[in-house]
Amino acid sequence: MGVSKYFNKALDTTYKNFEENIKTAATNYLLDNSNYIPKKNGSLVIDASKLICDGYLDDLEDPKNESKTCNIDSYVIVKRDNDNNLDMTYQACLKCSDYQSDICSTSINNIERLRKDEACEVE
Repeated sequence: MGVSKYFNKALDTTYKNFEENIKTAATNYLLDNSNYIPKKNGSLVIDASKLICDGYLDDLEDPKNESKTCNIDSYVIVKRDNDNNLDMTYQACLKCSDYQSDICSTSINNIERLRKDEACEVE
């Protein structure tokens, strides 16, 4: 029982690190592509696969199943609440094995979404 406790804690830490990596990648993406910064009170969704294809994020290798990744269904929601371009909130949705971030239950319908280019292959 003690070993599984440490294993699960290590998994949770890995997933939280993935969420932070996605948010950092989105921040760097928007610094380089400021034309996508949401307008005041606006939001933007950036797929993890887009960040990977554009070189801002490494593959998110599933720690529970090394033959899979968490790339395809994961994304970040960027919200801008005021006039300051740098004052935004980033919330990562990570979907990996049986793990899912709390924010993933938030509807992203009707929010502009940046997806990977068709030519880019991400697993």
